[in-house]
Amino acid sequence: MSKLLALDLDGTLFYPHRFFRCVPKKNVKFLRKWIDAGNEVVLVSSRGPETMEKIKEEIDRDVDFISYTSSYIVAKGEVIKDEPVKNDLAELVVAMIEKEHNPIAILGNFGGRPLAIKSVKGAGKILLGLYWLYWFFQGKKHEKYILNNKVFDEYLKHDNVYKVMVFFGFSKKGKNYAKNINKEIRETIPQIESSWAGPTIEVTPQNCSKGKGLEYYCEHLGINKKDVYVVGDSGNDINMFKLFNENSYVMKHAYPSVKKHAKHVISRVYKLDKILLNKEGD
Repeated sequence: MSKLLALDLDGTLFYPHRFFRCVPKKNVKFLRKWIDAGNEVVLVSSRGPETMEKIKEEIDRDVDFISYTSSYIVAKGEVIKDEPVKNDLAELVVAMIEKEHNPIAILGNFGGRPLAIKSVKGAGKILLGLYWLYWFFQGKKHEKYILNNKVFDEYLKHDNVYKVMVFFGFSKKGKNYAKNINKEIRETIPQIESSWAGPTIEVTPQNCSKGKGLEYYCEHLGINKKDVYVVGDSGNDINMFKLFNENSYVMKHAYPSVKKHAKHVISRVYKLDKILLNKEGD
């Protein structure tokens, strides 16, 4: 019986970081073996389709993807979900966050556009330099971006808004603040979905979470829930762990508040070879 492996990217499939590759070679070898054994892979990420295509090229196998935290889903080469946030609602959320929470920056994924970044605290040049360094050390995994407040506002008003990210800083204080504000946003603005991912909050359309997106994908293809294995490492993976708990795997380096929601712990994705493929052969 064919099985489905649903994989988060950053901190999971991309772990450990490689500068000249998206996916470490051992993970690639495992995924090829998994797919060649008749199984399926779906990539589940807050990243966009551009990154997914890079991964498909490295793996050299067909994989589906649930991108922008499930605002945009592709199954068997067909777009089965394309659900951006309504522009007026996205503008309202951004205005409220700017006014009440004073983040360092707000980032947006807009259809067919580079990642747009808005500097909120007036640290434009500093932020530009820091983000360039982050972008550079991402290596092959980096995404095109533009840091320009006017461009961000223009995209927010007129383009498809697939995801808005609010960045509070890499410090422990910033990460804890993001976690707490995420809870507040979920409670006060029910028209959108908000999830926590380390130093950022990710805002997507209502019911567009990784877990809900994976459920939608499985229903579309008629995949039984018991045949799905999920792997992740951050706050926005928690609802996957909850909805597919029996076969949920969390990375060893994840926060304790994330790890407690998963059934199993692994240190590397390729370690699933012995766990899952051997299990199939029993």
